[in-house]
Amino acid sequence: MNERQILSWFLQAGITETIGETPVNRYSRHTPPPTMVDLSPTRPTPALPTQRSIPTDDILLTRARQAADAATSLTELYAARHDFNGCPLRKTAAHTVNGRGAAHPTVLCLIESPDTPDDRSGTLMSGPAGDLLTKMLAAIGLNLQTNTYLSALIPWRAPGNRQPTETEAVLCRPFWEKEITLLAPRFILLFGTGPAKALLQIDSLPRARTTTHTYRDIPTFVTIHPATLLKLPAQKKQAWEDLQKFKKVLDTLSE
Repeated sequence: MNERQILSWFLQAGITETIGETPVNRYSRHTPPPTMVDLSPTRPTPALPTQRSIPTDDILLTRARQAADAATSLTELYAARHDFNGCPLRKTAAHTVNGRGAAHPTVLCLIESPDTPDDRSGTLMSGPAGDLLTKMLAAIGLNLQTNTYLSALIPWRAPGNRQPTETEAVLCRPFWEKEITLLAPRFILLFGTGPAKALLQIDSLPRARTTTHTYRDIPTFVTIHPATLLKLPAQKKQAWEDLQKFKKVLDTLSE
């Protein structure tokens, strides 16, 4: 077949363009694999979080201790505690609820934390439970005007009146420890399991109520929280027995 016949055959086959003067054998050449192209929408690479210096529980506890140790009066102590923002409860409560009562008390009454009426009013034991507490104290010759002081280990209400966490309780400890030092009561009366566990390391209220304890050489007694008595009136008899035992000790003091 001459060149004219070859060209004629190319035209019949539909070949209209040439790309080289010599034929190329594609099977003898190495062809690199096709490049895969990602057609999915591009997403920005997430930025690494900025590292911040976050105080640990130990650092916060040290700050709380330093603030409490620096206080020389209840006024200074309560101001330092109000300014301490290391406890998460400080951010959710409406008020920092401080203690109230006689300046030089014979008896220090301790509850665990404020309830909803206390958080709204800023006054500790301001609701029905507080009214019952007043009657309980009066029955054994005590009152907040002359010989008794009332305070809470944790001055902020927990959301939903839940139980404070261990961390929250620990961060408040330096403040109530200093509060006891400044008040220097002759006796301590604890209401409920929370204070019994915090001061005496006893988490069973029935067991804590059975005997007299000491905290820092201060005679310490345990009874049932007034709020519990409102919910479970049948336990009032047990609380009354606790108060009668405590009154006997108070009577011996006045003899």
